Amino acid sequence: MIVCCYPSRYTAPFTAMIMDGITEIEELFVMTEIDKGAGKLSGERMRVTSRRSRGETIDLVVEHELPGVTPEMLDWWWDNIDSTERYRLWHPQAHLAFKWERKCERHVGTVHEVTEKIGDSPATLRIRWEDPDLLPIERVYEHANAGSVLDEADEPMSWLMHQYKSIPGGTKMRSTFRLPASAPEWFIEDLRMHNIEEMGQFPSFLPELYARRDRSSTD
Repeated sequence: MIVCCYPSRYTAPFTAMIMDGITEIEELFVMTEIDKGAGKLSGERMRVTSRRSRGETIDLVVEHELPGVTPEMLDWWWDNIDSTERYRLWHPQAHLAFKWERKCERHVGTVHEVTEKIGDSPATLRIRWEDPDLLPIERVYEHANAGSVLDEADEPMSWLMHQYKSIPGGTKMRSTFRLPASAPEWFIEDLRMHNIEEMGQFPSFLPELYARRDRSSTD
């Protein structure tokens, strides 16, 4: 889902520095037709680009189309993951554990802890939901969920935003990860594939889970 520090192949801690006017200087990935395998849908189109700032940060941007999923379903999901069992529905192979560290009445400020694999290496992350209008990532869609990955002092180390809108038959989503410009290419590729795989799972479970949300508090 997100990243705060690189797994075992890169152990140096970092603080992501933000500067105005992100400049696109390199496109790493282009429009791709994804041939979905078991547990994923066929025919999903995704556009993946990477945009670098002037030496300070890098944005990994992944665009998805999610058939059968509505923005309202996604709005509900972020505050109702609730358990490791549900969290694993989102990525059965890479999502390992989930718990709320601090659950707020309002969405913003809620902190959760997850263990997941980016590539082959597991990492435990503390993620705080943020106000998407205050994040240093441009917002272009009405619906948005934003987060920061926290260090031990609760300071953000990296940021992400999943923003989305309704389209005929489903939802168009843009996932943006803001990372240090020093992020290695292998890590960017691992994160790109992780995001493609987890978002590709939504059509397979979220519509049914959302439909029975009032009949069961846990699944």
